[in-house]
Amino acid sequence: MKIKADLIRHLERLRPSWCQVEKVVELSGPEFDAFLIDPQEEQAFLADSAELMHRWDGVTGCVLVLAGGRPDGVLVDSEGTARARYAAYLPQARSILNAELERAADHIVHQGTEHTASGYWCVYCEELAEKFGLIIPEGSGLDTMLKETLERRPEVAAVEIGSGAIETTFHPEFCKGFKGSVDEKKPGLRVRDVLPLLMGGGLVFLTHEEARTSVLAQFLQELTPTGQEDYTALLDARVAEIYPSSEGLEVVLTDVAPEELERFNEDYENFQDAEQAMGDMTP
Repeated sequence: MKIKADLIRHLERLRPSWCQVEKVVELSGPEFDAFLIDPQEEQAFLADSAELMHRWDGVTGCVLVLAGGRPDGVLVDSEGTARARYAAYLPQARSILNAELERAADHIVHQGTEHTASGYWCVYCEELAEKFGLIIPEGSGLDTMLKETLERRPEVAAVEIGSGAIETTFHPEFCKGFKGSVDEKKPGLRVRDVLPLLMGGGLVFLTHEEARTSVLAQFLQELTPTGQEDYTALLDARVAEIYPSSEGLEVVLTDVAPEELERFNEDYENFQDAEQAMGDMTP
């Protein structure tokens, strides 16, 4: 068996120290080879990450350098410079990192599919740091790799990572929180079926690709039986997609005229105006 290793002559002791991967940098094959040949040459990617490489509580912040298509990597502590002041060659570094990312993805998928009632689930990066020691800041390279790992999972419909959170939308058929049988969760799902499941988790907007406006789902919950009859077309619209946005959860509808959304909003505004006018007339 052959294995790559950096053997040091007359080594006095072997005492590995704790290192924290703060950032992953992916180089091309030729760039990686040049870095291995002369690690003391100044590197722009180390200069850009200099503030990440520091020591605290016995842990050293490092940059993990990988090469596209290769399994090995180099762990670097530049001590705030553009050179590899300290470095360790790591055989199978990519496999080690991928295994940790898979563990984090397993956790996110398990938590989401077990507990979401809407298909949407949010896990904060602090939780991953506490459970797995994974630091996932934006632009670290780790965020992109985790996103790609989650997107490969069959349960996952969409992923967004930012502002210290991993927001994941799952396919309904994998979510235990969706009440009913698998047949009820197929593409024929209608607004009236999912409306009770979407409430209580923040703002939910019903949208249509051709509509100029969206409907706040909470307003539909306020409809009386008579009102439900008036807006049967909207309540029977099919749910094409559910995904998180910056304002809340968006539910994309099909099999309904876009004018139905506009009609509902106009009627609701008129109703609110009438209620306010009646209130103003109260002695």
